[in-house]
Amino acid sequence: MESIDCGTVQGLRDYALLVLMTTGGLRAIEAVRANIEDLRSLGDATVLYVQGKGREEKTEYVKITPHTEEAIRTYLKTRGATKPTDPLFVSEANRNKDKRLTTRSVSRIVKNVFIANGFTSEKLSAHSLRHTAITLSLISGKDITETMQFARHSNIATTMIYNHALDKAKNRCSEAIERAIFG
Repeated sequence: MESIDCGTVQGLRDYALLVLMTTGGLRAIEAVRANIEDLRSLGDATVLYVQGKGREEKTEYVKITPHTEEAIRTYLKTRGATKPTDPLFVSEANRNKDKRLTTRSVSRIVKNVFIANGFTSEKLSAHSLRHTAITLSLISGKDITETMQFARHSNIATTMIYNHALDKAKNRCSEAIERAIFG
């Protein structure tokens, strides 16, 4: 994310958006639907209430890491006067200034950051950040139910897809066969 110019409001927004989506495993639509008032304290944690996939209300939340909270708060300070009901992330473009970002805008922002950092695969998208978050959760040793809760999956089978992919990647059968054949 070194390609993001954090000396501009747009750069601070993009940085906060990408960090939030990656550390929170957010879908693009969840980031788009978020309002400033959805950022709240819950016990000793800061959380962001999100309107998840197929949901009518913002009943689920993601924990916000300290680094992510700092990025969001820094961005919000640069926006000036805001109301709690304002969108968390807004456009900086002249014709849409201060209006809610669209999922298309989020996709473009993420794609541009990927490209600026040398990742040019057509398969990379805003949703790739969510996949990365879920995969890193499992790689870091979090169990499947914890990761399911983090990902806000309604069915554990969805989370198991990530686990099976990691298990397959760790499979050392090819190396064992090569040693058996070629010594």
